[in-house]
Amino acid sequence: MTRAGLQPIEPLKGPALVISSVAVSLGSFMAVVDVTIANVSIPTISGNLGVSAEIGEWAITFFAVANSICIPLTGWLSRRFGQLRLFVMSVAAFTVASVMCGVAPNFESLLAARVLQGMVSGPIVPLSQALLVAMFPANRRALAVSVWAMTIMAGPVAGPVLGGWLTDDYNWRWIFLVNAPVGLFVVVATAALFKGRDTPSMKLPVDFIGLIFLAIAIGCLQITVDRGRVLDWFSSPVICATAILSLFGFIFLVVWELGEKHPIVDLRLFAYRNFTMGTIAVAVGFGLFFGALVLIPLWLQTDMGYNAIWAGLVTAPMGLFGILLAPLLGKWVQKRDARLFATLAFIAWALVAWWRASMTTEVGANTIALTCLVQGIGIGFFLTPLVTLSLAGLPPERVAAASGLQTAIRMLSGSVIASLAQTFWDQRSRFYQNKLVDTLTPFHDGLSAAVGTLHQGGFSDAESSALIWHQLVVQADMLSLNDFFFLSSIGFALTIVIVWLARSPQMTR
Repeated sequence: MTRAGLQPIEPLKGPALVISSVAVSLGSFMAVVDVTIANVSIPTISGNLGVSAEIGEWAITFFAVANSICIPLTGWLSRRFGQLRLFVMSVAAFTVASVMCGVAPNFESLLAARVLQGMVSGPIVPLSQALLVAMFPANRRALAVSVWAMTIMAGPVAGPVLGGWLTDDYNWRWIFLVNAPVGLFVVVATAALFKGRDTPSMKLPVDFIGLIFLAIAIGCLQITVDRGRVLDWFSSPVICATAILSLFGFIFLVVWELGEKHPIVDLRLFAYRNFTMGTIAVAVGFGLFFGALVLIPLWLQTDMGYNAIWAGLVTAPMGLFGILLAPLLGKWVQKRDARLFATLAFIAWALVAWWRASMTTEVGANTIALTCLVQGIGIGFFLTPLVTLSLAGLPPERVAAASGLQTAIRMLSGSVIASLAQTFWDQRSRFYQNKLVDTLTPFHDGLSAAVGTLHQGGFSDAESSALIWHQLVVQADMLSLNDFFFLSSIGFALTIVIVWLARSPQMTR
């Protein structure tokens, strides 16, 4: 039942629609940016607060754990409190938590604030989608999904650029404090424009057992993928323990939730064929995209001499086509089969990955930026069609729960594949280092010539060896990155099959 005096959320018009769209989109963008904005600043934050960089990375891990646990709770929380009320409360709490991060006097208080920030940001992204769909007229709702998708895909790209710029030119605390004015605007604008309106809410029993299983399953999985690379995966007892706990947590969660009358996570959504196929495609596509988004700046800064800002600027063009296509894609998806546009996205990504698989260390910034620009075609056509495909045929009251569950799976997929991608890059690079070392014998003409040139330049034997080893590692890293993109191109291509296992949205109406 609806809280006393509240009316349902209805489509808006004119300036009210524009301002509310901007406010809700900003809230979503702010939450997504914070997933990656701190990544490039961890060394600075760690040094400033007197901890090692390895310990400092827990600020990222704790945020990710709290966020991953709370995203799937969106459906239950929105039924309990109402979508608008939950959105406003979440953004307000996120703003307060961001300020707490910005003024943290020590690492322990920063860690606590990051946990709070991760928890309250969980519902923001899926609720922003539900609110945008509700505030747009029925014939323009595909446009609403396009606007939402643009902010979701642009956020991870903008995060490292914004974080690097604020840290280098100002102070690391501003990567959190910058949320304060944005969050305040979102809360005031949303509360004012939707005053007296919300979705129905009801008192629901709390599925404590399901919540415990969810926390164990997702929390331990997030720790496993976040810390596995640092702790050398299953050679670490900690990673073995968290992996086993996560596995059993998921098993018990599925069994319990399917038999629960008021589940904390609605797993019955997977009974809808389109939701299942769409979610699998989103998970694979976003995971591989996010893996590349992590590896390319890392490679540019590690081997190619770029700083954090320039690495971000070179990759920034990938967001251009998403911005340009957003106003048009909504209309196109309504009139044509969404599977066609999703297929275009995966074809574009597969071709870009194939292109990158042939790159060498001689590649220039212009070429890297061009690959990112072409990758933006895939970004533009990716999320809107697949979300439209996934939600087709779902009852309106289950959209928020479906969006929350799909968002959680998408974020987990990004974390898992990004961590595995970095591990693959490291281990494959070692493989190529060993192969290249085997070729460097005293009879290698190129090696002898290089050593002679370095000696003529005044370098000692030790200095010459160090320089040659550095170049060998750079080449090994390049070959390893080529392999990752080759495998990614195959993954993108195979996912097209999954897209076409779903029914056309027009057939589900």
